[in-house]
Amino acid sequence: MANQVLSNAILLEGDKLEVTCGYLAIRGGVIEEIGEGVPPKRAKDLKRAFVLPPFVNAHTHIADSVAKDIYLGKAQPQVVGPKGIKFKELLSRTEEEITASVRATLKDMLKTGTLAHCDFREGGLSGVKLLRRASDSPVSSIILGRPTPAAELDAILKASDGIGLPSLEDFDPAALKRTARKVLTAKKILAIHVAETADAQRASINATGKSEIKRALELNPSFVVHGTWAPGEDLDILCRADVHIVFCARANSLLGVGMPPIHLALAKGVKFCLGTDNVTVCQPNMFEELAFVWACLRRASSDVGSEAARELLRAATVGPMRLFDLPWGPIKEGNPATFMVLARRQNLVNLTDVHAGLVNRARSDNIGAIYLNGKII
Repeated sequence: MANQVLSNAILLEGDKLEVTCGYLAIRGGVIEEIGEGVPPKRAKDLKRAFVLPPFVNAHTHIADSVAKDIYLGKAQPQVVGPKGIKFKELLSRTEEEITASVRATLKDMLKTGTLAHCDFREGGLSGVKLLRRASDSPVSSIILGRPTPAAELDAILKASDGIGLPSLEDFDPAALKRTARKVLTAKKILAIHVAETADAQRASINATGKSEIKRALELNPSFVVHGTWAPGEDLDILCRADVHIVFCARANSLLGVGMPPIHLALAKGVKFCLGTDNVTVCQPNMFEELAFVWACLRRASSDVGSEAARELLRAATVGPMRLFDLPWGPIKEGNPATFMVLARRQNLVNLTDVHAGLVNRARSDNIGAIYLNGKII
């Protein structure tokens, strides 16, 4: 007999988030059975709530949550560039202040349905260790260190899940190749910021004759981030290379660098995930990210419809879950019972399309429960 059965639910099932109206049975922390209609045993009535995978935020910088909204009146390089005010703020704060801010941010992420995030952690080895110590919530932190100074690379690789590099212009080409080889040998993640700004893309082409994405792919990255100024040709190259890109639409817009070409990525079949980037710029709230991206896509083309909404939901849930090889799976028989339940409050009644409705209307106050391995957290 199952430990618990949840009935009268709208399940977003499998990698494709297919809609099933029915029930879900859990035994020993695992999804034992999924069925349509009414279960053959007593069950907890979810009153047509939505059951879907938890969010995975594919790109964050959560330590800069210690100084929110420092971007006001400033351009992107002044805020988060190599000599930006962000780094001055981080250096001026104590480890205790940063740790407290990181923990508060992780709690907020959990309250908004996120169970994992991938963080580009500045500050060398000490920065990696700070986030590792602070990550004591149910939210899993995938930590990518920054090898500054370069002498710390081996220690950072040992302590982290991989390396997250800023713009390629910040590193010597030979050093980049050495770093990439070491990451590959260690079998860890290599991720790179690419084409975030028009200036970065232009500088790369002027200096090397190649775009930042073309140069990044020479290093065999696990994925790249931003691509705000990536042309269609570069997206085609990503697609052929089978490399994911992480888009951060709200942060790009608030920093004034542009809107990433998500509409083109959808049209070309590029594998992409969504992230929220710097917490100094915007909260790591994936509900808000989805709604913003949806509005931008509809602005770009009124042809955008249900399948695009489904792909956005996948880019915030099962897509990054697969990318980071997280220890749960899509909602499927035999997988860990890890999912969130969104109650049908006033904003989620009378939906004519489940995927579009959730992308456009769902909020954190719809969360009725988050399950991790069959237990509510």
